[in-house]
Amino acid sequence: MKTILPLLLAAILLGSCADRSRRAEIEQRRAALTARQDSALLASQQELAIVDSTLEVVKQQYASMQQEVEQHKAALKATPEELTALTRLRMHRDSLQVRFDALCNQIKYIHQLQNKK
Repeated sequence: MKTILPLLLAAILLGSCADRSRRAEIEQRRAALTARQDSALLASQQELAIVDSTLEVVKQQYASMQQEVEQHKAALKATPEELTALTRLRMHRDSLQVRFDALCNQIKYIHQLQNKK
């Protein structure tokens, strides 16, 4: 009985120490996750601002170029280069729009994760 008591006491002490270290590790991971979410949110918001301003400029360019090309088409003076440039600008506008939508959804998802806490 005398040999079992110190072993039992040692096991209890080790168990309580391990439990504290696990809790500390869990708290560290939670803090790291929060920091990671905050940095991802900030990066996404900064990129969204850039993509948004670029998208607005490209939309304006596309609208003016489309109007010009439509006038040339009506007068049967549209060149293949002009049509190709318009198509490429539309593709650029569409890719920016897709990136804009993806960033908005990413920001929305991060906000949802942060609100679950």
